[in-house]
Amino acid sequence: MPPIGLILLLFLVAFPLLELAILIKVGSIIGIWATLGIIVGSFILGTTVVRHQGFGVARRMMATARSGVPPVEPMMEGMLLMFAGLCLMAPGLITDVIGLILLVPPIRQWSARWILARGFPTVVSMRRGRSPGHPGGSHRVGPGPTIEADYERVDEEPVPPRSSKH
Repeated sequence: MPPIGLILLLFLVAFPLLELAILIKVGSIIGIWATLGIIVGSFILGTTVVRHQGFGVARRMMATARSGVPPVEPMMEGMLLMFAGLCLMAPGLITDVIGLILLVPPIRQWSARWILARGFPTVVSMRRGRSPGHPGGSHRVGPGPTIEADYERVDEEPVPPRSSKH
């Protein structure tokens, strides 16, 4: 398997070339002014919708936090909304399509849940009000008993115990 750096480099080179090829092809079919109109129009539409929907996501984050549940899903939606805005601001038709798809609230909500379930299973269980250490359990996340313990780092020299002169 190739290293992740090589894959990232190939993506960073190939993606702009693909965007450029599609812009040239679409421009030759519908004309340069129509193509530029689509790009500028998606930029304006995207920034307007992102601003409007961003306030809704912020309200949901605050309501979720007030209910005592970590607002991870609304935060992920907010990140996806920012990504959609960046995609719409970038010149290109592929990024415009990705940005416009992420502006649809049900698709963005599904994407946020999917990302959280794949990448952050502990966060998903916390979002549902369960303790991460109890799979499927019904323990609420919150303040619990304080557990005091001593520890020793294995990679360091052991420290002699302190004498108690209290």
